Order: sequence, then C-alpha cells, then structure tokens
Amino acid sequence: MRAIAGARSMRTIVLRPHPVIAMSPFSGLRFVLLLVAVYGTCDWAYQRIPDAVLRDSVYFHVFVRPGAALVNLIAPGEHVQADGNLLRSSRALLEIVRGCDGAGALFLVLAAVLAFPATWKARAIGALSGAALVYGLNTLRLVGLYFVEAYRADWFQPLHTYFVPSLLVLTLCVFFMQWAAWASPARDAAR
Repeated sequence: MRAIAGARSMRTIVLRPHPVIAMSPFSGLRFVLLLVAVYGTCDWAYQRIPDAVLRDSVYFHVFVRPGAALVNLIAPGEHVQADGNLLRSSRALLEIVRGCDGAGALFLVLAAVLAFPATWKARAIGALSGAALVYGLNTLRLVGLYFVEAYRADWFQPLHTYFVPSLLVLTLCVFFMQWAAWASPARDAAR
C-alpha cells in the first residue's frame, strides 16, 4: 500500500481469506470411506424394500399424487390422473420406477453431508435441507418429464437418461459445497 500525497490518514486493510476446508490426506480418505459406507448402507436398505411397496404406496403418495396435482395446477387442461405409480393423461403415460425416484441422488447428498467433519447439528441441518432439495428437484423433474413426454416425446430419452440426472448431481454438488463452507470446522475456528 502506498501513501497518496494529501491524504489525511491511511487505513490498513487486512484481508482474511475465506475459510477453506482443509483436509489432511487421512481425513480426506476418511471422508471418502464414510461417504461410500453411508451411500452403500442407504442403497442396501433401499434394495430391501419390495417393489410392490414402492410402486403401490410410496411412489403414489410421495411422487405421483403431488406430481399430478402440480401438472394440473400448471396446465389444468392436461387432466392428469395419479394411478399407482403412473402419471396418466390422454397425452402421456409416465411410470415411476425404482431408480427414477431420486433415491440415488438422496443417498449421495446424505452420504456426503453425514461423512463431512461437522457438528451433528450442522449435519442434521444439511441432511434435512439436502433431502428437501432432492425431493423438490425430483418432483420438478417428474413434472418436466411428463410435459416432455406429452409434447416432445423424442426428447424424453436423452433428457431422462443424460441431461436431467447430470443437472441434478451438479446442483447437489453446488448445494454440498455451499453447505460444507457453512458447516466447516475451519469457519467456526475463524470466528
């Protein structure tokens, strides 16, 4: 910093770097191993749920009925009906099945949040807000895919298989980075 001629006083500005999440190689390995263990446990438990329970109960109440209500709110002329694990109208039929229910994305965000070195309160906040984000994004995904199937069926496969899942994972990575910066032990130490 240089003094400027005629300046009455000079202030010293101290720039502090944003707290960076610094991990030793051991803690980075610990994070990865915990992430894999939590993800694997969630997926193992999910695979134990019978398809009939998911199809006839969970998907209907959690995804299909809210999805049909949202489509009918956006476009009342669609007359979408919730039928088991199906969003059904005269224009399109969308079936919700295992693997297309956002479970993998949910397990990924839960595993990352729970494996991260933060307080349990911060982890609970991250897990709940991450789960809410996954649910909201997955519901919007289903509604969007309904409209794609109804009006641009040729776009359905590439959007459903490649683009939308990649966008979902990217969004969850941004969420995790923001949450981790907020929940970081380095942030608490800098206070």
